[in-house]
Amino acid sequence: MTGSAARGWALDGALAAAGAYAAGLLTTEITEGLPAAVRAVALLLAVAYGGALLFRRVAPRTVLAVQGGAAIAYTAVGLPVAMLGPAVFVTLYTVGSRLERRAALVALVAAEVLLAVLLLARPGFPGVGSWVLFSGLLAAAWFLGDIVRRWQFAAAAHARRAVELEQAREELARLAVADERLRIARELHDVVAHTMTVIAMHAGSGRLAVDRDPAAARKALEVVEESSRHALAELRRLVTVLRDADDPAPGHEPAPGLPDLHRLVADVAAAGVTVDVHTEGDLARVPEGVSLAAYRIVQEALTNVVRHAGTRRARLSVAVREDRVRLEVDDEGDGRAGHAPKPDVRGYGVVGMRERAALYGGELTAGPGPGGSWRVAGWLPYAAAPP
Repeated sequence: MTGSAARGWALDGALAAAGAYAAGLLTTEITEGLPAAVRAVALLLAVAYGGALLFRRVAPRTVLAVQGGAAIAYTAVGLPVAMLGPAVFVTLYTVGSRLERRAALVALVAAEVLLAVLLLARPGFPGVGSWVLFSGLLAAAWFLGDIVRRWQFAAAAHARRAVELEQAREELARLAVADERLRIARELHDVVAHTMTVIAMHAGSGRLAVDRDPAAARKALEVVEESSRHALAELRRLVTVLRDADDPAPGHEPAPGLPDLHRLVADVAAAGVTVDVHTEGDLARVPEGVSLAAYRIVQEALTNVVRHAGTRRARLSVAVREDRVRLEVDDEGDGRAGHAPKPDVRGYGVVGMRERAALYGGELTAGPGPGGSWRVAGWLPYAAAPP
């Protein structure tokens, strides 16, 4: 038995003892001078009437029925039912607080009808005033229990709602963490994959040229150094944003965007791929988030050209419209079938480009173009920027 259950039984035991004592005391006082058999029966009925409260929690309707039967027998031996004491008020409170409302209301009506019948059945009717008082006390006890039942129901509902809200909050937090991890992975892939491709190519060419062409090797190492510095700066910016996401302090390098395409094209050119660039509209008017996404898409597409296309030339087209920006990266290919870029074994590059476009409600396609080329084309919508 738990501590709360033990305390409940102790309380009910105390109420039963008090109810039996009150009913027995009143019965003893009003039965003085009556035959001993009548006194014994009346006292037994009084004790049963009050002692039934011991089981009020487990069987409130049964307790009410026992008290009603005791009241009927008590009246049958010629004693006033009011002398049984206040135990019935505790029972009706329990009925109102523990039973479903309709069942509890039926029990109240039954108790009120039985009270009226017992008062009228006895020759000495106490009067309408007394009957109204007794009836009002019964109803008041029931209503108090009903209020407690509704309060407990509301508290339980609030507790369930709190649990549901906490579960929803945890789920939202989990989804937010997953989204943030995906965003970080995408940013790291875009920053590292492009720069490391340039570094790897120049490191390889520098190694091959170190003996026969020291000047070319030195130039390749300079590109490696510059690209490394750029990658470190990008990673430092990303780490700073992650660590100080809520810090508005100035001095953080802004995220790259479409106006920074010249630096990206320069890196690709340094890797040996010439990029013909064609732009339309004002790149600076594209909103920051869309501009970053477009920049990363172009960065990944050009990185794939450097790594997989087998060509030294590519075309980049960026068109800024009233409500969207269109992108197209098309390498000239080398005429070989099946030279489609494979950004990595698991395909994060193309997947990342499509995810970035979809994030802003746009679309992106990547597939073979004419003459054995490979084309990446897409568009990202945005709300028109204010003038």
